Amino acid sequence: MRSFRASQRASGAAPTTCRRSLRTPNAVGHSASGGTGLIKLIATDVDGTLLNHRQELTAGVEEAVKAARELGVPLVVATGKARGPWVADVLPRLGLDTPGVFLQGLLVYDAEGRRLYDQRLPDDVARDCIELAEREGVTLTAYCGERILCAATDAHTDRLNFYKEPPPEAVGDMRRQVGVTEMHKMIFMADQSKIDALRPHAEALLGGRASLTTALTGMLEVLPLGASKGEGLRWLLAHLGVEPQHVMALGDGENDVEMLQLAGLGVAMGNAGPKAKAAADVVLDETNDQDGVAAAIRAYVLEPRVATVSVQA
Repeated sequence: MRSFRASQRASGAAPTTCRRSLRTPNAVGHSASGGTGLIKLIATDVDGTLLNHRQELTAGVEEAVKAARELGVPLVVATGKARGPWVADVLPRLGLDTPGVFLQGLLVYDAEGRRLYDQRLPDDVARDCIELAEREGVTLTAYCGERILCAATDAHTDRLNFYKEPPPEAVGDMRRQVGVTEMHKMIFMADQSKIDALRPHAEALLGGRASLTTALTGMLEVLPLGASKGEGLRWLLAHLGVEPQHVMALGDGENDVEMLQLAGLGVAMGNAGPKAKAAADVVLDETNDQDGVAAAIRAYVLEPRVATVSVQA
């Protein structure tokens, strides 16, 4: 069976966005399993989705993830974060033995933390980002695998500690790191008003050479051209032998758009931003503080399987 989007493309209809609450699962053409048969894999963002606003994994979400796993539906994380200290707090509780997508799709690790896929930022882009940050007076961080580098730590780099990222390392002149240290992505950090003013300049400077996205307020991320969580997840699905139409993806931010569009069923949290909601098939009533991930798993993974067993019986 084809996904709703695939059916539209085949019929020549223009793609539309299907937005509904979990309370009306069949309102717009998807079955409770996403219109593609039972969901076989769950891919979820972390901050603002899997975790609540206090960076906590709730018991409700933990229980739902484990219940899905017991039914043969594993979960993979797909995050913009590095594989940092937060991993030890979250992944063991979920009992995950699956690979994961990190750094906006630029790194894919297996369950033991070995790299399966690696994409890096071109040196000329990195140098231009450093010069732009200095010219505009904004903070810049460079994500280098499991390290985060910056010229000097400040209130903006300190924000990353809340998300349990690797502690930012002050290295002085960032130019000295280009071509010597692996750089996967860079993040401009400032007050949101300054980021809003900076983005057009960054787009003009880096257009055709890099991709820009936003995951958190006050941050503008620079990625290799064409990179996204969606592309990282696409690689991982091919590696696992899972078709995208059998995936449920969950997210809340601009950086989740491509992933939500790739999956057979894209689910936006109730707290999601406008771009994520527009890209999703389902917009939850529940936020990440209301166990939205658990609500989606119950409605689109657990309940369809119970219904299938009941019919077969």
